[in-house]
Amino acid sequence: MPKLSDTMEEGKILKWLKHPGDGVAIGEIIAEVETDKANMELEAYDEGTLAEVRVQEGESAPVGAVIAVLAAPGEGSAARPAAGAEKAAKAAPAAPAAKAAPGTPRAAPAKAEAGREGFRPTVVRRPEPGESLGASAAVKASPLARRIARDHGLDLGQVSGTGPGGRIVQKDVEAALAARGGTAPAPRKPAAPAEPRPAAGSRVELSRIRRTTAKRMGEAKREVPHFYASTEIAMDEAARLKEALAALEGEYEGLTYTHVVLKAVGLALTRVPELNASYDGDAMALHEAVNVGVATAVADGLVVPVVRHCDREPLAAIVRQARALLERARSGRFAADDLTGATFTVSNLGMLPVTEFAAVINPPQAAILAVGTIRETPVVREGQVVPGRMMTVTLSCDHRIIDGVLAGRFLRELKGLLENPLALVL
Repeated sequence: MPKLSDTMEEGKILKWLKHPGDGVAIGEIIAEVETDKANMELEAYDEGTLAEVRVQEGESAPVGAVIAVLAAPGEGSAARPAAGAEKAAKAAPAAPAAKAAPGTPRAAPAKAEAGREGFRPTVVRRPEPGESLGASAAVKASPLARRIARDHGLDLGQVSGTGPGGRIVQKDVEAALAARGGTAPAPRKPAAPAEPRPAAGSRVELSRIRRTTAKRMGEAKREVPHFYASTEIAMDEAARLKEALAALEGEYEGLTYTHVVLKAVGLALTRVPELNASYDGDAMALHEAVNVGVATAVADGLVVPVVRHCDREPLAAIVRQARALLERARSGRFAADDLTGATFTVSNLGMLPVTEFAAVINPPQAAILAVGTIRETPVVREGQVVPGRMMTVTLSCDHRIIDGVLAGRFLRELKGLLENPLALVL
């Protein structure tokens, strides 16, 4: 069971998409797994034949436990474990092999694992109906590289890998995208999700995602000393920019204020890097990458998919990333790298009549930005009362590593970028 999120301790097999005896190609989705954050797809990292399923549908297993055995090409049934192993695995699916008591049958016979070093599931997308994974699935690539390539419509078969054994890594995909300089196909527009409506007087059990959210947010409010700083931002120029870009369609199709704010936050974080940091015991860990998580409500609770490199990615690329993440959120299936690696978080309730609010920090990040709705209101400009579009943002900060001056500097940079937004597209 791979660790598919930063906080994942165990996973539940929702569905096996491959069965014993089925051939498995590199990059092929073999199962769906419920984690503490979302339902995710499991990818085969190596090719071969699925020799055995050790954790059945509906069963859970801790991170690190063996959930299946993949036979190397040509190994055939020789890779199958001795009789009784499957029964032992079923009897103790939650026991990691490393912690098994002496004499206890292990869920992972040595023979099955021998010669299969490197077999580990990772995560990529599920092919669309009628679509073949093709050359992209056959090449060796990191999950993040696959994700970036998919979001930009890049065929991994056209990319040269510089990682171990020629594996394609993030920088290879980014270099290929930079060389291409083209546009990616627009993702399909997802259907709107049905809004859950529990019956009055009923007791609704919390989903695994909601339980995790409750635990982490409770810990954050107890352990992280929050302080808050707010500012009002004139959004007239940002609105004009958004409307002008949206009219272009193509790569800006679906552009929203959230995308504009993400780009502005990315640039502001490079100007005040202390906000792009994490509390790490007696140190402040400053992050090199600027990856912004977007708090997103889904049917089972709240998840925070991550838009990467908001500082250096063009606004159009941020739109594509965010749209792809939203589509996967609505379908209830994320990849592991969708939900990991955020260095800062934005929580936007601007689509609702919420003027302002304060968000809870997502530890160990140093801060989170809460974004209220854009409202038309009378404003004073050059001594005259005129109509304007204003937005209130509130920054929640970890006072152990961030003080008020830093918060104010960040808000000043963010305000300047959104009120003079040409820098967001230059």
